[in-house]
Amino acid sequence: MSDTKFRLRDFINIGGVIIGIALTAIGSIFILNTILKLYVFDFDTNPYFSATEQCQYDHMAKPMDDKPKKLEGEEYEKCVTEKTILENDRYVRRKQESMVDGLAMLLVGLPFWLIFGVRRRKQP
Repeated sequence: MSDTKFRLRDFINIGGVIIGIALTAIGSIFILNTILKLYVFDFDTNPYFSATEQCQYDHMAKPMDDKPKKLEGEEYEKCVTEKTILENDRYVRRKQESMVDGLAMLLVGLPFWLIFGVRRRKQP
């Protein structure tokens, strides 16, 4: 009977170590991804973002023939600048949130890994 309890306890400790390792690895990837994209390679927007495509037409203006008005000159430049700044802020915010998620995973994963690893080694 005690042999069964020992095995169950051992599985719990091994499971805790595996969960800790997984959380630590995933959290580290989140943090490394953010650091590389924002601070090493200076990415400021998603690769699929294109302000020039978004600003070709003013879809808010409703002329009489229901076709969108084509933006040109100052209006076009202003639209591109505004869309780029907005997307940059969104991108940085998402990446910072990703870094916070990674840090939370590290803060949970490392203690799991350490506590259950020590418990596993101390078992007779």
